[in-house]
Amino acid sequence: MSAPRRHVIRPATLEAIVEAAIRVLNANAGATMSEIAVQAGVGRATLHRHFRTRDDLVSAIGIRCIEDMNAAVRAQATAGQRAVDRLRNMFRAVIPLGDRYSFLGTNYTDDRRVDEGYGTQLEWAVALVEDLKEQGDVGRDVPSAWVVAQIDQLVWTAWNAVAEGYLSADEATELAVRTLTVGLR
Repeated sequence: MSAPRRHVIRPATLEAIVEAAIRVLNANAGATMSEIAVQAGVGRATLHRHFRTRDDLVSAIGIRCIEDMNAAVRAQATAGQRAVDRLRNMFRAVIPLGDRYSFLGTNYTDDRRVDEGYGTQLEWAVALVEDLKEQGDVGRDVPSAWVVAQIDQLVWTAWNAVAEGYLSADEATELAVRTLTVGLR
């Protein structure tokens, strides 16, 4: 007897599902798997073959968000930059991703891979904060954990401000940098 045949999802179908989920969840953070399947142009069975649960789908999107943020920040990196310029470039790279991923703030996933990716980003942020302190852009007496938490919150605040249309991504970037370097000095 031969082994049972397993259905393989084509990469284009997988991409259609993920992109539809991002669109649908941004419009309605509480959207169902059925709504996502309809928008992806696939049946629920196809959707569930790849993502057994909604949490599995949100986890996959969370991982993609981490990867996209890392790639955007790396693309902005220049050797020898001052810490404040690295901070500005980080915000400049990450803020435009809010259009795609802001729904993740209300769709928490308990996925080890997402947590590990986020942990790596936090380690990078701590190193940046130490450089900001060393270069006098943030007070040495301000706990690094506090500054990192502010960076994290400023990303979410900027994503919301841009989504609501009262700031451009460039304006949000400059306000975020100013908040940290003037407000925490």
